[in-house]
Amino acid sequence: MKTQLAWTNLLHQKTRSAVAVAGVTFAVVLVLMQLGFLAAVRQTATRIYGRLAFDLLLVAPDYVHLSKAGTIPRARLTSAASLPEVEGASALDVGFNLWRGSGEENRQRRGILVMALAPSERVIDLPELQEQQPLLEKPGTVLSDRMSRAEFGPMEQGVSAEVGRQKVRVGGQFTLGTGFSADGAIVTSDDTFRRLFPNRKSSDVSLGLIRLKPGVDADEAATKLSKILPRDVRIYTRAEIEARERRHWMVKTSVGIIFGFGVLVALFVGTAIVYQVLSSDIASHLGEYATLKAMGYTRRYLSWLVLQQALILGVAGFVPGMILAVALYQLTRYVTHVPVEMTLERAIGVLVLSVTMCGLSGLASSAKVQSADPADLF
Repeated sequence: MKTQLAWTNLLHQKTRSAVAVAGVTFAVVLVLMQLGFLAAVRQTATRIYGRLAFDLLLVAPDYVHLSKAGTIPRARLTSAASLPEVEGASALDVGFNLWRGSGEENRQRRGILVMALAPSERVIDLPELQEQQPLLEKPGTVLSDRMSRAEFGPMEQGVSAEVGRQKVRVGGQFTLGTGFSADGAIVTSDDTFRRLFPNRKSSDVSLGLIRLKPGVDADEAATKLSKILPRDVRIYTRAEIEARERRHWMVKTSVGIIFGFGVLVALFVGTAIVYQVLSSDIASHLGEYATLKAMGYTRRYLSWLVLQQALILGVAGFVPGMILAVALYQLTRYVTHVPVEMTLERAIGVLVLSVTMCGLSGLASSAKVQSADPADLF
């Protein structure tokens, strides 16, 4: 009976209820999108590191993140390789340059991430890329990431382009993705990299990838390396550098902060809309609530009646919001290649948030019910 009365009250003012459901739907979509982007930031922060073959990483003291790694002396890799616990040491160069595609419609220059390795070394654990690495031995040949934005223009095999002021030719493609640090990426040989970055010293590298022998503890090996290497390098285990990258993108940059703040804004907007709708409904039916009081219904019952209406709105707004968010996730993945994916945990969490948001609005609105005075009926 109580639930039926709550439903009847909502259906009596269909337009007003529809506005409330639309407000909740908007909040749900916004929250799901912000959480999706926030999860994508965390996931893509270590996407490239997840494919690099290393147990310990040597970086420059001024290292910021992968795309702004700075440089270290190449000799530090030789010193690290002398440690008995080390199986091998490889270099990876990273830099930003300007890509300009072929054809008049693709003449605009766009920043692109350039990664360089020795063609004979298996630095990036990506079978598709490793099979094509011998192609990089030819000067001016690059491999392009399929996850690069469409604005770069054609990047298929055989396409010619410019990187900086140098002509390059795409020898093949791979699928990796760069996340929020760059719109696109290419892989080159170390020789081609020096042509693209003439100011970079051949005696310097961006990252030193240290592979340890099986069974060697990474933390202990890092401690030993820190004792033999000068202070012009920093040593990180895989867990440490990945945690640093996530912290950088989630906390230190505006990317993670904006998406996190967007969740709070969405919840505030949804709560305000539901509160306004319920408050307006109570004001227009104050006489009916006073009648129920005169008939002996308690204040707790009337508050519970308003709360039921709020909870119904929360669930009713969640369903279309969920459907719209899933569609927007798919569109976002297709257009931007950002890996936003719906998870069961996120869906359940937002449902709880939606119901809680509307519940708080209902509790705040129910205070107005208490002002209904049966004496005003006479």
